[in-house]
Amino acid sequence: MRTFLAIEIPEYVRAPIHEFILSQADSELPIKWVAFQNLHITLKFLGEIDDKKKMAIIPAITDVCMRQCHFRLRLGVLGCFPTQRQPRVIWISVDEGDDVLCRIASDVENRLREFGFTEEKRFHPHLTIGRVKKPCRIDNILQKSIGTDAFEVDSLVLFMSTLKPDGPIYEVLERFTLA
Repeated sequence: MRTFLAIEIPEYVRAPIHEFILSQADSELPIKWVAFQNLHITLKFLGEIDDKKKMAIIPAITDVCMRQCHFRLRLGVLGCFPTQRQPRVIWISVDEGDDVLCRIASDVENRLREFGFTEEKRFHPHLTIGRVKKPCRIDNILQKSIGTDAFEVDSLVLFMSTLKPDGPIYEVLERFTLA
């Protein structure tokens, strides 16, 4: 099963993001926008794992979560990877709670290394909202803003991702409550 560990985004925060996405979808740019129900912040992409490996990592992730209190998170400005001249991913930054997210991601990396997961080079907290399919200019998009409310993060979620022609379907495998 294809899996990743993430922060869920509450519906009231996803709503203005989805409205923004809908307003941009008419632009006819070669961008695959993320579906409303799939908006999340990835902490660690785990890739293909079996049930045995899933059961092995659950105590490690639980331990990370038991050492982290609830925290506030606020999304910020639009950006892209790798550069504005050659955008591949359009995202929203994390402006409040980014330090906590980085610490959690580092703790997860350290704990999962013993299970054979490759270590990420650098964690950049963000919420992906679109993937650019062909070279194009997105300067107008990046100049806009999306107003979202801060929200309380009280858990991490292990998701299974099933790839379909019209987009991925995410299913919650396990929820890990923060202390």
